[in-house]
Amino acid sequence: MDRELHHHGLLRRGGPFVAIVVALIALLATPALALPAETEWTVSPASRIITYGQGVILNGTLLSDSVPVAGLWVDFAQATTEAGSFEVMYKVTAPAGPYATGTYSIAVLPLQTMYYQFRWPGDADYLYSNSDVIPVQVKPSLGKPSCPASVKKGKKFTVKGTVKPGQGAGPAVKIKSYRQKGNGAWVGYKTYGSKVSGTNYSASIKITRTGKFKFKATTAASTEFAANTTAYSKVLTVKK
Repeated sequence: MDRELHHHGLLRRGGPFVAIVVALIALLATPALALPAETEWTVSPASRIITYGQGVILNGTLLSDSVPVAGLWVDFAQATTEAGSFEVMYKVTAPAGPYATGTYSIAVLPLQTMYYQFRWPGDADYLYSNSDVIPVQVKPSLGKPSCPASVKKGKKFTVKGTVKPGQGAGPAVKIKSYRQKGNGAWVGYKTYGSKVSGTNYSASIKITRTGKFKFKATTAASTEFAANTTAYSKVLTVKK
């Protein structure tokens, strides 16, 4: 029998059969390499509308199998559109330790509507993941308009107020007028354009009918700014 096995080369020292067996044993004895654990984000707030000049704190919590992951340095990115090209602006960390929440926080002061995202690039322990995009819409800071207490019919007068950002950076401002009906209700009358100079808006208006009027300043929604509307001005009485 040994002669037969020797004849087929199965018992030869250093033969291919022995090499394969040794390789299999070594493979089975080697511990499997651990893959990075999957991660996911939760964010708060999910979105926000603020007024120009205000800030907001954004929070992103990094989890792995529902367990907070803290003590890492994650990327914080921003873009001017939700589908735009995100640029990493800062690296943010969160305290580690027995009471770690895995919440990474950053304060932002956008000058126009912006979109933000927390990003973990990944390492040997934790797989990369991006948070949902957080839209922060910015309304212009729009002051309630002022007007005279009374004016004669057909005579020009000025309605004015403040707006930030102003000339060259902010949106156009329109003036909406409202007339009081006999039953006391206020209904829309006319809309007027205004001129923005610096951080002030003004409109030269002429009303050709008598009655009581109020005004609101408004801005339209755009990719840069959310819409805004002020409260009513004081009452203007148009006399004969």
